[in-house]
Amino acid sequence: MGRHILQRHGLWIGWTIVAIIYFWRRYSHSIDAGAKLYREGAECLLQHVSIVKCSLPFTYPPFFAFTMLPATALPYWLWVMVWYVVTIIGAIVCCKIAERLAVSLFPGEWSEQDLNWLRFLAGLFSLRFILAVFEDQAFDLFSLPFLLYGLLALTQRMDIRAGAALAIAAALKVTPLIFLPYLIFRRRFVATAAFTVALLVASFLPDLVLRPHDVPHGNFVDWFNHVVAPSVGEGLDKNPFWSGNNPYNLSFRGLIAQHIDESAQHAQFILVLRTVQLVFIALIGVLFLFAYRCPALIPVEGALLIIAALMLSPMTGRGHFVGLVLPFFLLVAAYLKDHHTRRLGFVILVLTFAGTTGIPRDIVPKAITAVTGDLSNIMFGTLVEIIYLAVIMIRPEYWNIRCGQDDRRNAVARPVAVAHRPD
Repeated sequence: MGRHILQRHGLWIGWTIVAIIYFWRRYSHSIDAGAKLYREGAECLLQHVSIVKCSLPFTYPPFFAFTMLPATALPYWLWVMVWYVVTIIGAIVCCKIAERLAVSLFPGEWSEQDLNWLRFLAGLFSLRFILAVFEDQAFDLFSLPFLLYGLLALTQRMDIRAGAALAIAAALKVTPLIFLPYLIFRRRFVATAAFTVALLVASFLPDLVLRPHDVPHGNFVDWFNHVVAPSVGEGLDKNPFWSGNNPYNLSFRGLIAQHIDESAQHAQFILVLRTVQLVFIALIGVLFLFAYRCPALIPVEGALLIIAALMLSPMTGRGHFVGLVLPFFLLVAAYLKDHHTRRLGFVILVLTFAGTTGIPRDIVPKAITAVTGDLSNIMFGTLVEIIYLAVIMIRPEYWNIRCGQDDRRNAVARPVAVAHRPD
């Protein structure tokens, strides 16, 4: 019995032990990190005042502050530990859902050895960003499970659940809004309706329960006017959080700001930024047109949308890249089942690992690390993944992925064969 448990869950037990050790070494000393800020946002709600005015650093949606209300009833030391446990659970859930999406996408038998390689390699690729979430006490692993579950529900044609889960992810963290036009593109109108209704309910729920007294239109409208609108209108005086050269901003905006002074050359900066964004969107759009005939590719499309959200966001920090857990699982699974483009897959995985997870600086010349640092190696390591994802979308037959219209329902929800070794 014990041997069977270790064979099946040994990797997850190992990662959990690593997380516990990491807590005592670093996380427990981060007293001024995210957990404190999240509780401040919830306390502003309880005081019936505008979150934007009450806690300037709290730039997150009011619904996220609403979900943090239980934190106000706990001593701070206990809240830090509870938040850490929530983050661990979120990491495990995300990896489990990403594994299920990856394994169900590629047909054929998955042995226990294959599954262990998938978990180990994808976990290794993801570890840097998972630890970054822990280090910053960020909430990405609180919102990401809703997004991944929404994708899983979408592949199983549970459209109401899919739309609602994706909407909750968007209400917690704005970038998943990118999935709303995707649902329309996929003609999943029930999911689109569920998304819209759930998003509106979640967004205005804090104002319905704890309406602020110092702003006329409520927290959601106040947050939209002071945080979201400036990011669209490019008002530098209203964009203190993501304007200028910020080496910690790993989106297109951050990369371009490293080379063009946003304040001194604003018109040129906006022109270059919008050009890069439009070219990127066009490229992603072409890939989606290739994949449209194949509903089974929804997990790959979801991975591309996650990458797009990271690149197009006004501000993308290192911890935000934990969303790559899905692309990592898909790419490793594709490589394990690849019989046509295996060399390409190997090269892509190596480049992705070198860029995102990183190569120890002690074994490469300083000149190389200086160049990769200037070029934002995490960003380019992420963009490289699109090449292998594009091959899957353009040539799904290489992996025997069924794309026929008659097989639509079975292709997206077929059972997965897993070979178990006899004990």
